[in-house]
Amino acid sequence: MSLQRSIVISALALLTTSGCVLDRRGQSSTAQYERELRMQGARLSSLEQQFVDVDTRLTRVEELTRARSEQDVLKLETLEQVRIEVTRIRGELELLRHEFDSYTTTDGRVVEDATFRIAWLEARAEQLEQSLGLAPPPPPEPPPPPEPPSEDAAETAEEDATAATSEPAPDDSGVTDPAEMLNLAKDHLGAGRPEAAESILNRFLKLHSGHDKEAEALYRRAEAAFNQKNYPGAVLRFQEVIDGHKRSVWAAYAMYRQGECFEAQGQKDNARLFWEDVLRLWPDTKAAKMAKAKLKKK
Repeated sequence: MSLQRSIVISALALLTTSGCVLDRRGQSSTAQYERELRMQGARLSSLEQQFVDVDTRLTRVEELTRARSEQDVLKLETLEQVRIEVTRIRGELELLRHEFDSYTTTDGRVVEDATFRIAWLEARAEQLEQSLGLAPPPPPEPPPPPEPPSEDAAETAEEDATAATSEPAPDDSGVTDPAEMLNLAKDHLGAGRPEAAESILNRFLKLHSGHDKEAEALYRRAEAAFNQKNYPGAVLRFQEVIDGHKRSVWAAYAMYRQGECFEAQGQKDNARLFWEDVLRLWPDTKAAKMAKAKLKKK
């Protein structure tokens, strides 16, 4: 009985004693659970943020698709309208063909009439000459041949041709240094040569994959497509910058330029979505200030 009382008293003492049981490392299980809960909470917050980003992206895609579908519906609402439009175009083509045939027939008659009149006038002139005893006039003299160029002009032309063939086009294929390649690409873009800039940037991305200037190279290549007015291609290339280098300052500029691509195509509502995302994702960047200025103008 005394042994049982001792066990009960010991158990009560443990239950009523303040504090937590420590493990062999001197850490309480409660503190460990709290740390694990905090870590799980942080992971959940990260996952929630990712879900928010994905949901935002899906919403933007849905809005773009809806806007594009509305435009298509406004252009041709039903298949019946397409058939009516095709029928109308065919009718116009038949009218044009009839007018062309009429003009061709009329022109042929005019030519025949002119030929007949010329033959009659020639015969009448010959009769008059015979009756008056006049000799037929001599045929008109042919036009004088063109004068050959002078020796000085020939030498000048030959020198110009030699100079034109002796000056080869600039060849950038031997440049492999990353900094030099980027500088050349920027020079080509500034001089209005987007094709040459795109060629250099493609070589840069092939030779220096993973370089710390890769984000800038991708952005410049997208700029080349934008300068060539290839706006759909530029949107996709700017998206490569965002997907691969989201923390880079070039990502903010890329999304801003995506908005300008849609603006250039007359899709102002879609452009506004991208500028609003720039303000939301990169609020403290220069691109955000530019996007804010764009939104104020709309």
